[in-house]
Amino acid sequence: MRIKPSNKDFNNFEEFNLLLDSIKKKKQRIVLCHGVFDLFHPGHLYHLQAAKKLGEILIVSLTTDRHVNKGPGRPLFNQEIRMDMLSNLEFVDYVILSDFSSAEQIINFIKPDFYVKGADYLDQSKDVTNKIILEKSIVESFGGVIKYTDELSSSSSKLINKFFNNLPYKSKDWLEFFKSTGGLELTENWLEKLSDLRVLILGESIIDTYTTCSALAKTSKDPLLAFNIHETRSYIGGVLAIADNCQAWTNKVTTITFSGLDDEIRKIINIHQLKSADIVIVKCSDRPSIEKHRYIDVHSNTKVFESYKFEQTNLTEKDSDKIKAEIDNRLSQFDLVIVADYGHGFFSPSIVESLTKSSTYLAVNTQSNAGNRGFNTISKYSRANMISLNGSEIQLEIRNLNPNYNVIVPELLDKLNANLAIVTLGSEGLNIFSGDKNELIPALATRIVDKVGGGDAVFAISAMLSKIGAPISVIGFVSNIVAAHEISQIGHGNPMSLGDIKKHAKALLA
Repeated sequence: MRIKPSNKDFNNFEEFNLLLDSIKKKKQRIVLCHGVFDLFHPGHLYHLQAAKKLGEILIVSLTTDRHVNKGPGRPLFNQEIRMDMLSNLEFVDYVILSDFSSAEQIINFIKPDFYVKGADYLDQSKDVTNKIILEKSIVESFGGVIKYTDELSSSSSKLINKFFNNLPYKSKDWLEFFKSTGGLELTENWLEKLSDLRVLILGESIIDTYTTCSALAKTSKDPLLAFNIHETRSYIGGVLAIADNCQAWTNKVTTITFSGLDDEIRKIINIHQLKSADIVIVKCSDRPSIEKHRYIDVHSNTKVFESYKFEQTNLTEKDSDKIKAEIDNRLSQFDLVIVADYGHGFFSPSIVESLTKSSTYLAVNTQSNAGNRGFNTISKYSRANMISLNGSEIQLEIRNLNPNYNVIVPELLDKLNANLAIVTLGSEGLNIFSGDKNELIPALATRIVDKVGGGDAVFAISAMLSKIGAPISVIGFVSNIVAAHEISQIGHGNPMSLGDIKKHAKALLA
């Protein structure tokens, strides 16, 4: 609890619980409003004033920064500023930080007499997250009532997009064009079609470990810079991060991967509570689990060193045959096969041959990294329906420093008999090719914390959208939303749900 002159705002549930007990003993009616309140406007003011008229105590729960899903660069104001703004309203009695992705937990904790939403939520079919029905159910379970205010409406997202949008002009112009062509409705319609896809994900699991450190000085005996180590955390990476994303978008996902004898992969799955029922892990007999360790300067958030723990030789024939048997037994059960080939030994020639011959729809990414540079290109596959590569991976494929994507990528599509290719270009966005069409769709990221995993997130969602036949514009727009979310955090954190993506889309196109 932070003591303020108004003594209104709380970020400690235990201390707030004592206050809550006192209010309920006095039989004072509690009214709860919940939201982000990023750019406070007249609509917010009138909504809260109307809510206060329903009871004696008005509590406003405020979503913490890390759970705000209003699009890239949001929130515009951090949680401290947003709390200060609300707590300085005379008619607001208490403000509490809610460190949850939605309102259900805070409703259940406070158990208000009235839970108040704006008129926008009266039509529940327009709630892209489908949360209002659940919230109403929770409120009514303890005898509360949900109310809707019908005051002046205004949109923070519209105001921010108009006056505070810090996206590049190319991105703004593209969003305006996409909006004018019915982009929001188009996006929502195609996202609805993802949930029934049956997806098989194949490739190497990677443990992404990050250690924060701070520079001290040059060592006295060697020309080396010494660092003081702070905190170390590990995250799921490789196909596990792809699987975590896909499980948030469709109901049936199976992943086949391998671990070392140390079984560290299974441990990291358990730590991160990744759905493990449909993850098949073949334990290899001659290697450790793959770990990539990055050291980050705590002051600048800059990576200063990176190390790999992995075995550079091919898998034993016995282990490779085990993996192939697991794949062959399942291949016919899936609509889409996602191949995330990180070049660390998972895909033997016989596995590649089986996939190219028997997959219903095959999406392939062959990644170039420090452990395989020059040895893991898309040409190892004779066929794919969809491919995803970054600019440097295309350079390696054709041995040309300055490739003309408009010439090279269509040639790759013809060679692989593919119908869609995505070229990820970092801050420039995505260049998407389909048949004789291509479109450069600008990036939407405004906050880059860690680029690791951004390409994987794009690959995962674009593979699924390409399988169901979504248009280039929708694939690019949604992929850029997912990428912006992924690179705004260290390591792979919580995946975006379909509702989250819809909410981002709605905010960007407001």
